[in-house]
Amino acid sequence: MTITVTDDEDPTITCPGDVLVVADAGTCEATGVALGSPTTGDNCGVASTTNDAPAAFPVGTTVVTWTVTDLYGNTATCSQDVTVQDTEVPTITCPSDVNQTADAGVCEAAVVVAAPVTADNCGVASVTNDYNGSADASDTYPVGATTVTWTVTDIYGNTAQCSMTVTVTDDEDPSITCPADITQTADAGVCEAAVVVAAPATSDNCGV
Repeated sequence: MTITVTDDEDPTITCPGDVLVVADAGTCEATGVALGSPTTGDNCGVASTTNDAPAAFPVGTTVVTWTVTDLYGNTATCSQDVTVQDTEVPTITCPSDVNQTADAGVCEAAVVVAAPVTADNCGVASVTNDYNGSADASDTYPVGATTVTWTVTDIYGNTAQCSMTVTVTDDEDPSITCPADITQTADAGVCEAAVVVAAPATSDNCGV
Protein backbone atom coordinates (compact mmCIF):
# COMPACT_ATOMS: atom_id res chain seq x y z
CA MET A 1 0.00 0.00 0.00
CA THR A 2 1.05 3.63 -0.36
CA ILE A 3 0.72 6.29 2.30
CA THR A 4 1.15 9.79 0.93
CA VAL A 5 1.61 12.75 3.27
CA THR A 6 1.27 16.21 1.75
CA ASP A 7 2.55 19.49 3.15
CA ASP A 8 -0.23 22.04 2.83
CA GLU A 9 1.08 24.38 5.53
CA ASP A 10 2.24 27.78 4.29
CA PRO A 11 5.57 29.06 5.49
CA THR A 12 5.72 32.14 7.69
CA ILE A 13 7.42 35.42 6.89
CA THR A 14 7.90 38.66 8.80
CA CYS A 15 9.25 41.55 6.77
CA PRO A 16 12.11 43.76 7.93
CA GLY A 17 11.14 47.22 9.13
CA ASP A 18 10.22 50.04 6.77
CA VAL A 19 13.17 52.00 5.38
CA LEU A 20 13.63 55.77 5.09
CA VAL A 21 16.55 57.04 2.99
CA VAL A 22 17.65 60.20 1.18
CA ALA A 23 17.97 60.35 -2.61
CA ASP A 24 21.46 60.05 -4.02
CA ALA A 25 23.17 63.37 -4.70
CA GLY A 26 22.22 64.81 -8.07
CA THR A 27 19.51 62.23 -8.73
CA CYS A 28 15.83 61.74 -7.90
CA GLU A 29 16.29 58.17 -6.67
CA ALA A 30 18.26 56.08 -4.22
CA THR A 31 20.42 53.08 -5.04
CA GLY A 32 22.12 50.52 -2.86
CA VAL A 33 19.29 50.64 -0.30
CA ALA A 34 19.79 48.16 2.55
CA LEU A 35 16.44 46.42 3.01
CA GLY A 36 17.41 44.01 5.74
CA SER A 37 16.26 40.40 5.83
CA PRO A 38 12.85 38.94 6.63
CA THR A 39 12.33 36.31 9.29
CA THR A 40 11.00 33.06 7.79
CA GLY A 41 9.98 29.64 8.99
CA ASP A 42 8.30 26.47 7.76
CA ASN A 43 7.32 23.09 9.11
CA CYS A 44 9.27 21.27 6.38
CA GLY A 45 11.84 23.80 5.33
CA VAL A 46 12.28 27.02 3.36
CA ALA A 47 13.37 26.71 -0.27
CA SER A 48 13.76 30.38 -1.18
CA THR A 49 13.11 33.97 -0.13
CA THR A 50 12.80 36.67 -2.79
CA ASN A 51 11.60 40.24 -3.20
CA ASP A 52 10.54 42.50 -6.07
CA ALA A 53 12.68 45.48 -5.08
CA PRO A 54 13.96 47.63 -7.97
CA ALA A 55 17.64 48.46 -8.33
CA ALA A 56 16.86 52.16 -7.84
CA PHE A 57 14.04 53.53 -5.69
CA PRO A 58 12.41 56.76 -6.88
CA VAL A 59 11.62 59.60 -4.50
CA GLY A 60 8.40 58.70 -2.70
CA THR A 61 7.25 55.40 -1.21
CA THR A 62 7.76 52.06 -2.93
CA VAL A 63 6.13 48.91 -1.58
CA VAL A 64 8.50 45.93 -1.65
CA THR A 65 6.81 42.50 -1.57
CA TRP A 66 8.79 39.63 -0.04
CA THR A 67 7.87 36.02 -0.93
CA VAL A 68 8.94 32.91 0.91
CA THR A 69 8.53 29.47 -0.72
CA ASP A 70 8.85 26.22 1.17
CA LEU A 71 10.21 22.90 -0.09
CA TYR A 72 6.78 21.85 -1.36
CA GLY A 73 5.82 25.02 -3.17
CA ASN A 74 3.68 26.69 -0.52
CA THR A 75 4.21 30.43 -0.34
CA ALA A 76 3.58 33.43 1.90
CA THR A 77 4.20 37.14 1.41
CA CYS A 78 4.67 40.34 3.39
CA SER A 79 5.20 43.96 2.46
CA GLN A 80 7.84 46.56 3.35
CA ASP A 81 7.73 50.30 2.60
CA VAL A 82 10.84 52.02 1.27
CA THR A 83 10.53 55.81 1.38
CA VAL A 84 13.02 58.02 -0.43
CA GLN A 85 13.16 61.70 0.47
CA ASP A 86 14.48 64.55 -1.67
CA THR A 87 16.43 66.87 0.63
CA GLU A 88 18.65 68.36 -2.07
CA VAL A 89 18.06 72.08 -2.57
CA PRO A 90 17.73 73.39 -6.13
CA THR A 91 20.36 75.67 -7.62
CA ILE A 92 19.82 79.24 -8.77
CA THR A 93 22.10 81.79 -10.43
CA CYS A 94 20.81 85.34 -10.56
CA PRO A 95 21.03 87.49 -13.68
CA SER A 96 23.63 90.25 -13.64
CA ASP A 97 22.92 93.50 -11.83
CA VAL A 98 21.22 96.15 -13.97
CA ASN A 99 22.24 99.82 -14.18
CA GLN A 100 19.92 102.11 -16.12
CA THR A 101 19.05 105.79 -16.49
CA ALA A 102 15.55 106.96 -15.61
CA ASP A 103 13.19 107.35 -18.53
CA ALA A 104 12.79 110.91 -19.85
CA GLY A 105 10.48 113.08 -17.78
CA VAL A 106 9.88 110.55 -15.01
CA CYS A 107 11.67 109.39 -11.87
CA GLU A 108 11.64 105.72 -12.81
CA ALA A 109 12.68 103.37 -15.58
CA ALA A 110 11.10 100.46 -17.41
CA VAL A 111 13.75 97.80 -16.84
CA VAL A 112 14.10 94.44 -18.58
CA VAL A 113 15.44 91.81 -16.18
CA ALA A 114 16.63 88.43 -17.43
CA ALA A 115 15.45 85.24 -15.76
CA PRO A 116 17.72 83.39 -13.34
CA VAL A 117 19.23 80.03 -14.27
CA THR A 118 17.79 77.21 -12.14
CA ALA A 119 18.12 73.44 -11.86
CA ASP A 120 17.11 70.62 -9.54
CA ASN A 121 17.69 66.88 -9.25
CA CYS A 122 13.94 66.16 -9.29
CA GLY A 123 12.48 69.19 -11.01
CA VAL A 124 11.77 72.89 -10.50
CA ALA A 125 8.21 73.78 -9.46
CA SER A 126 8.39 77.58 -9.45
CA VAL A 127 10.64 80.63 -9.70
CA THR A 128 9.51 83.92 -8.16
CA ASN A 129 10.93 87.28 -7.13
CA ASP A 130 10.05 89.58 -4.23
CA TYR A 131 9.68 92.74 -6.34
CA ASN A 132 6.49 91.89 -8.18
CA GLY A 133 5.96 88.31 -6.99
CA SER A 134 6.17 86.74 -10.44
CA ALA A 135 8.63 84.71 -12.49
CA ASP A 136 9.43 87.85 -14.54
CA ALA A 137 11.05 90.78 -12.72
CA SER A 138 10.92 93.06 -15.77
CA ASP A 139 8.99 96.05 -14.47
CA THR A 140 9.14 99.75 -13.64
CA TYR A 141 11.79 100.54 -11.03
CA PRO A 142 12.23 103.82 -9.08
CA VAL A 143 15.39 105.89 -9.07
CA GLY A 144 17.82 104.36 -6.59
CA ALA A 145 19.03 100.84 -5.86
CA THR A 146 16.43 98.05 -5.58
CA THR A 147 17.45 94.60 -4.36
CA VAL A 148 15.55 91.81 -6.08
CA THR A 149 15.57 88.42 -4.33
CA TRP A 150 14.76 85.38 -6.44
CA THR A 151 13.43 82.13 -4.94
CA VAL A 152 13.39 78.75 -6.69
CA THR A 153 11.25 75.94 -5.26
CA ASP A 154 11.54 72.32 -6.37
CA ILE A 155 8.67 69.85 -6.69
CA TYR A 156 9.29 68.58 -3.14
CA GLY A 157 9.35 72.00 -1.46
CA ASN A 158 13.10 72.58 -1.17
CA THR A 159 14.11 76.18 -1.88
CA ALA A 160 17.14 78.32 -2.70
CA GLN A 161 17.59 82.06 -3.18
CA CYS A 162 19.88 84.60 -4.80
CA SER A 163 19.82 88.39 -5.00
CA MET A 164 20.59 91.02 -7.62
CA THR A 165 20.44 94.82 -7.72
CA VAL A 166 18.58 97.09 -10.14
CA THR A 167 20.02 100.63 -10.00
CA VAL A 168 18.20 103.49 -11.72
CA THR A 169 20.02 106.83 -11.90
CA ASP A 170 18.57 110.30 -12.49
CA ASP A 171 20.74 111.98 -15.13
CA GLU A 172 18.10 114.50 -16.24
CA ASP A 173 18.81 118.17 -15.43
CA PRO A 174 16.04 120.21 -13.85
CA SER A 175 14.49 123.04 -15.84
CA ILE A 176 14.29 126.71 -14.86
CA THR A 177 12.62 129.68 -16.54
CA CYS A 178 13.55 133.10 -15.20
CA PRO A 179 10.88 135.70 -14.61
CA ALA A 180 10.62 138.47 -17.20
CA ASP A 181 13.09 141.35 -17.17
CA ILE A 182 11.96 144.33 -15.10
CA THR A 183 12.20 148.02 -15.92
CA GLN A 184 11.14 150.28 -13.07
CA THR A 185 11.42 153.97 -12.12
CA ALA A 186 13.44 154.89 -9.05
CA ASP A 187 11.39 155.61 -5.98
CA ALA A 188 10.73 159.31 -5.27
CA GLY A 189 13.65 161.18 -3.79
CA VAL A 190 16.07 158.29 -3.91
CA CYS A 191 18.37 156.78 -6.45
CA GLU A 192 16.98 153.29 -6.10
CA ALA A 193 13.79 151.32 -6.30
CA ALA A 194 12.11 148.65 -4.23
CA VAL A 195 11.54 145.99 -6.85
CA VAL A 196 9.29 142.95 -6.58
CA VAL A 197 10.84 140.03 -8.45
CA ALA A 198 8.73 136.96 -9.19
CA ALA A 199 10.16 133.49 -8.59
CA PRO A 200 11.45 131.49 -11.57
CA ALA A 201 9.46 128.54 -12.82
CA THR A 202 11.27 125.27 -12.06
CA SER A 203 10.60 121.61 -12.52
CA ASP A 204 12.36 118.25 -12.43
CA ASN A 205 11.49 114.66 -13.17
CA CYS A 206 12.35 113.63 -9.62
CA GLY A 207 11.89 116.86 -7.69
CA VAL A 208 13.55 120.21 -7.11
